[in-house]
Amino acid sequence: MNIVLIVLGALSISYDATLILLNPGTFWDNVFSFTHIWLALGAYLIFLAVYRLKTKHSFWSIWKRWVKLTVVSLGALVAIISIINLTLILNPAIVGTEEKADHVILLGGGISKDGVLPKSVISRVEKAAEYLNKNPDSICVVTGGTLDWLPYAEAPELKRQLAARGVSPDRILVEDQAKDTIQNFQLSCKMLAEHKGMTYAEVLSTPTLIVTSRFHLRRSQRLARRMGFTNIKGIPAACPPVYVLHNYVREICAYVKLNLRILFTGEPQKIQNPL
Repeated sequence: MNIVLIVLGALSISYDATLILLNPGTFWDNVFSFTHIWLALGAYLIFLAVYRLKTKHSFWSIWKRWVKLTVVSLGALVAIISIINLTLILNPAIVGTEEKADHVILLGGGISKDGVLPKSVISRVEKAAEYLNKNPDSICVVTGGTLDWLPYAEAPELKRQLAARGVSPDRILVEDQAKDTIQNFQLSCKMLAEHKGMTYAEVLSTPTLIVTSRFHLRRSQRLARRMGFTNIKGIPAACPPVYVLHNYVREICAYVKLNLRILFTGEPQKIQNPL
């Protein structure tokens, strides 16, 4: 058992290091990265093994009965909530390239400090380009603003990558001010309304496709519907296999957080025409 714990701990810590090395950010990106949950898990597993070696009994055995019951109950609750949310995340509304939509919203997924898009975002670009090239009447909004600690906005690079794949720049609107997915949808709606001379309500009711990574698609659709998009579907993009476990763990946390935000604050609300 001790060997198993040490091996699993080392693998978890190695996974954290691998994720950081594959997608290095700024110093503060790396310090506060969500990937460090794997570092914490690995350190805890190794601690359990060392404790067993030194004391000849498990760390669990020293806890009082009520503490054990509390931990088991909370663990079971977390597991049930995680399974329910993972089931939802794994079943977004998906369409093929033959589905007609007036608008495509290509969601960004990060850009390096050197202005390079990661492979997962390039995969989104390729899916969007495939659809747009088969549906020449569709307009695309590329989204992704500049974070305070990064010198590059993502949206202009998304446009450049789409254009390199045969999509006319005239069909691509650049939304480079948003800081999160909620603002992505708010500003995309505003830009489409201004570009096409439509009201916000008309944009919200027009067939619209979201292009993003598969793990992110269900939450994006949940947000879009919450904000008033009534005819919203999606095209999923793949991400490199090494990121799959981490992305789905992080997405479960994000999906639970979104639902708690809606429950307790009522936000985000439906997009309204400005007065």
